[in-house]
Amino acid sequence: MSFTYFRTVRLSDTDAAGVVYFANVLTFCHEAYEESLAHTGIDLKTFVGNSETAVPVIHSSVDFFRPLFCGDKLLITLTPRQISLNEFEIYYHISANLSRKDQVAKAHTRHVCINPGSRKRANLPEALVNWLKLF
Repeated sequence: MSFTYFRTVRLSDTDAAGVVYFANVLTFCHEAYEESLAHTGIDLKTFVGNSETAVPVIHSSVDFFRPLFCGDKLLITLTPRQISLNEFEIYYHISANLSRKDQVAKAHTRHVCINPGSRKRANLPEALVNWLKLF
């Protein structure tokens, strides 16, 4: 199962050539990730403010198939997968014109759970494990 997020490309997302600045695609993906967490009942303020665990991104990649422009209506479908007790990854399928067939990019992020104080790996919190099981 996957989660779907809709977003319109804004002028502020583009560069001087009128094309979406490449790094902003990861911002779009992160928005989809945050929305999927909130959709499943995870309070983002509590999740991010948790002093016992943090979940930084340790790898990211994006492949582009065509430029994105201001006004494009995006459909971002994310599919997370647990890798271990303390890691998970998310695959993103990004399409335009609200059509899954018009794929414009794909992305991938890998996350690890750590204790912010010791910076050592920690098990994923129960809420995140439950989120992963939903997808």
